[in-house]
Amino acid sequence: MSSKAKLAYSAVGVLLLAAMVAVFIRNLPGGEQPVVKNQPVVAQPTESNGVKLTMTPIPSTVDNGEIVIALSDVIEKKMVGFTYSGETKSVEMLAYINPEGKVVTAIAMCEPCNSKSFHTESGEIVCDNCGTRWNSTTLEGVSGSCQKYPPDPIPSRVVGNEVRISERLVANWKMRI
Repeated sequence: MSSKAKLAYSAVGVLLLAAMVAVFIRNLPGGEQPVVKNQPVVAQPTESNGVKLTMTPIPSTVDNGEIVIALSDVIEKKMVGFTYSGETKSVEMLAYINPEGKVVTAIAMCEPCNSKSFHTESGEIVCDNCGTRWNSTTLEGVSGSCQKYPPDPIPSRVVGNEVRISERLVANWKMRI
């Protein structure tokens, strides 16, 4: 084999190895969850100090293609649950203030165990049915059998005292399993 061919094969090998390393690094656990990362900060960062917060039910409305809840309810109660009732389905949702002070909105479902009820404790979201725990900032699994399926975050935006969520995103949401 000529030296040019050896050099070409070596270059291809190095490029393939670099691509494999890049894919591996990109798929390592940890880091911020992209939807949560882009959510607005609405409160001072806090530490939960082991306080347990349950989902407090609040009303929601639909206005101009968006699901609307009161930001003041989320800030005051720290974790709320509400129902989106669309033309073809109803979807249980939740919103909470994470330790960074960001408002996080998500589909309230632990898909493997089909639970729609959660609470927060020590900076973690906890399924009330199976006890699976996720980090409330990264939504990375901490413990339990359903770690790969945290409440599915849905982007939202804050307008005045309203949290607004795209009705289309929720109406078209499908289970991940």
